[in-house]
Amino acid sequence: MLRPLAAIAVAALLTGAPATATPAPARDVTLMTYNVHGLPWPIVEDRSAALAAIGNQLRAMRSHADAPEIVAVQEAFVDDAKAIGRTAGYRYAAFGPAEDAPAMVPRVDDGFVADGSRMVGERLGKHVDSGLAIFSDYPILAVRRMAYPTCAGYDCLANKGALAALIAIPGVATPVIVVDTHLNSNGASGTPSTRAIQAYRRQIDLLAAFITSLGAGTRPVLVAGDFNVGRDLARRAQFDMRMLGGGAALQAAVATCRVAPECPVAEPAGIAESIARGKDWLMYRSSPRVAITPTGLAAPFGRHPDGTMLSDHVGIEVRYRIATRSAVAGVPMTTASR
Repeated sequence: MLRPLAAIAVAALLTGAPATATPAPARDVTLMTYNVHGLPWPIVEDRSAALAAIGNQLRAMRSHADAPEIVAVQEAFVDDAKAIGRTAGYRYAAFGPAEDAPAMVPRVDDGFVADGSRMVGERLGKHVDSGLAIFSDYPILAVRRMAYPTCAGYDCLANKGALAALIAIPGVATPVIVVDTHLNSNGASGTPSTRAIQAYRRQIDLLAAFITSLGAGTRPVLVAGDFNVGRDLARRAQFDMRMLGGGAALQAAVATCRVAPECPVAEPAGIAESIARGKDWLMYRSSPRVAITPTGLAAPFGRHPDGTMLSDHVGIEVRYRIATRSAVAGVPMTTASR
């Protein structure tokens, strides 16, 4: 696990890289998002074999030069899930908010929190961490974390939040921000939908502000995670407004690839299942100096021929072409607040 943000890392995260005289060559980078269902027993059955299999499959993919360079996972609550990156051979790893990471509850949320029911896990404290992890072949220069102060139902037992890693990709003019998150569930939370959507709205508003605070307007950004949108129209409206619009202004990679002939789709059955669930998302945003274009979509962790899966989610990945634009002298850089 990476140590807390050091002074040098803060400088790397909050300042821009110097302009280069000539553009660097384009680099293809694959990012996978995967909810690995790494919950502890007895909430679920022993998951150690399946979690080990995920790591081993990624290692096998690596031996064929087919592994994603960056993996964002969710529900990596247990040690076997956190070990996936090491098993798979990734050199760098960052983990999200710890179980005891503070999340100051703003006054506007006090009443909502106080009304929580202990019967569905609210007001009982955090029993596990955020379950977030980013594994990377490329150096992680800095890390920012945020724990969501508002939650609903059983989701409150985990310290859900967001994880941002600043990653130095060879050949790219400036480091890339990779964000991983896991938002409040709906039916699985055990609480009425009206309460779950209120927590969801609060979380996604905070996530949009978090992404903006990272200087995402001047840095290239890749976002992955379990957004728990599903088929709920209220959640989809909030997601579209805050993630695809507003300050975040991200683009959905899967939607781009489905209509772009130069972005082939592998494992279409797995991709179709993931789209139907509407939970796992991969998004991106170019910057003034770096252009990002999806060039391939795949579902390496889908269903086996016998119908079984290693998780209750499909692991999907996007291959991005990340290219430095022609250098512009005096490109302004945004300093993010801590």
